[in-house]
Amino acid sequence: MRSTSKTPGVLRGYVLPALWLFALPVFGLWFAGHAQHRFDARVREAIIPEVLKDKRLSPDEREDALAFFNTVSASKACLSENEALANFRENLGEACSDVTQFSWMYRLSLGLVVLGVVSALIALLCGVAAFVSRGFQYGSFVVGWNLLRVASAFQVAGQGGLAAWLSFWVTALWFQRYSPKLIILVGVAAAIAVGVVVIAIFKRPSMDFAVEAEVLEESAAPELWATVRRLCAQLETPPPDHILVGIDANFFVTESDITAGGRTLSGRTLFVSVSLLRLLEKGEAEAVLAHEMGHLLGGDTGHGKRLAPMLAHFSDYLGALYEGGMTRPVFYFMVAYRGLFELSLGKSRRASELAADRLAAEVTSGEELARSLVKVGAYANFRERVEADLFGRNEQQESVAIARRVAHGFAAYAQSGAVQDDLQGAVTPHPFDSHPPLAARLENVGVKLGPDDMVQALLEPVSSSWAQAILEADAIEARLWGAYESRFSEAHDLALAYRYRPANDAEQQHVEKHFPPMEFAAKEEGHEVRLDFAGVNCAQWEEPVRFEQVKAATTAERLFKKYLDLQLEGEGMFKGKRSICLSKLEDGDALVGAFGHYLGRHRTMQEYQSKSDEAA
Repeated sequence: MRSTSKTPGVLRGYVLPALWLFALPVFGLWFAGHAQHRFDARVREAIIPEVLKDKRLSPDEREDALAFFNTVSASKACLSENEALANFRENLGEACSDVTQFSWMYRLSLGLVVLGVVSALIALLCGVAAFVSRGFQYGSFVVGWNLLRVASAFQVAGQGGLAAWLSFWVTALWFQRYSPKLIILVGVAAAIAVGVVVIAIFKRPSMDFAVEAEVLEESAAPELWATVRRLCAQLETPPPDHILVGIDANFFVTESDITAGGRTLSGRTLFVSVSLLRLLEKGEAEAVLAHEMGHLLGGDTGHGKRLAPMLAHFSDYLGALYEGGMTRPVFYFMVAYRGLFELSLGKSRRASELAADRLAAEVTSGEELARSLVKVGAYANFRERVEADLFGRNEQQESVAIARRVAHGFAAYAQSGAVQDDLQGAVTPHPFDSHPPLAARLENVGVKLGPDDMVQALLEPVSSSWAQAILEADAIEARLWGAYESRFSEAHDLALAYRYRPANDAEQQHVEKHFPPMEFAAKEEGHEVRLDFAGVNCAQWEEPVRFEQVKAATTAERLFKKYLDLQLEGEGMFKGKRSICLSKLEDGDALVGAFGHYLGRHRTMQEYQSKSDEAA
């Protein structure tokens, strides 16, 4: 069986992280009460001895005073407007200002907790409503997204202010000291977090959807266009405005704007894979096309077009929250809401896929649809296996030749046990929808295909395919595969540079092709720096520092000069430290950037080599 990665459960993956939203407010709630209690205790500890020592008081007056101060706290006097407590309040003087802070921060913390609970209820109600119907799904997301992003902005602002307040009072109360640098640091972080949220709320989402494909004009495939229109007429839905032809291992239809070949297309667009068309008989391909047209009839693409901008905005918003530092607790909460909404999306999308399958089976036949599903699933899985195997190799490839490897190896794969393992849980790749498993789709159209039937469908030669009806199919496929394989080779070539711990000259040359030795000139002689894939050397040092020695790297300013400080492994705090004065270099910032890049390569290599050793 093919191994599958384990994903965390709902509790550990979504619910528990979302609770971080309440961590700081709950702590603030407790700390404000704790600080107020300590204030009351200190005042009482100061007053009670004075009352006991005051010889002007009679025994009865002393008992009344003790009873009063044991009953009425200093904080109550500070916060009350009762005239009977005016004398007590006046004697406390400026100390009451601290109590006022504790009270306000208590209220702020309580408000943030309440806001978090209300936000959780909104998320839950909107998430549940999304399961009712497609209309409810859209409406609930509009309501949930708009309410929760406003609530999140208040959470970030409130928690930022609370954090800044705590950065002073926690140290002041517990250690009788405070750090101005800490307060400034937390305050700046809070301001940045608020700015991040505000910008993310109003930033326009990136909606570019580009595919590697060429526009198929009707003159280049008139018979195929006529067939698509015939299928649409049978389904009583308008035909697509554009047809794109590519080499991806899927078919899809969309009403969103799509970019291909330097053109942006609007309206209904159908994407067909010429590589898959070669694998399908005409009837099988028509079943796939009818399935995609079924999405147009069912309103799936229109619903997706309406949701797409908001989902894209939400994704950008989550990215900003993740990078915003103090916004991370809000990020986890919003991820939990997105996860709940995705459950409803998955449910409705699977229902849409099954409905489109039934429509396709009515227009063509269940058997043709079933055979096409088997072929598309098997091809997609085999291509994924071929590409994973190629990318996982630790040697350079003169030619990846993915198309040739897939074509020549598919028959052997179809007769192997691997194909059954893949098809048992096969889900057709698709950029928009979550498809049900193959077994559920076959059952949905009333077709049973055993393992032998599937193998037979995969091995039977294709007598007539729609690829033959595309005038320049061979040239289009050659262009697209050439571009794809070139990008694949470049990505693999770069990956090898990150994997190699050079064991010979060839491997070292390959690493240095992407991470060449670099020289950083100094403003004055004797401070030059040399950097290569193995480490860094400064002209002042007796020997270079290898990357495996570097435990941590930080920048710091000392005496108005900027330094790159390296803490080395296996050395003492001071003995194992090396520093480069960046201010003495012509371009210190360039060194910092390059050093981080080269150190990142080294650590990626170490991690890869460690996993390889464990696997061996």
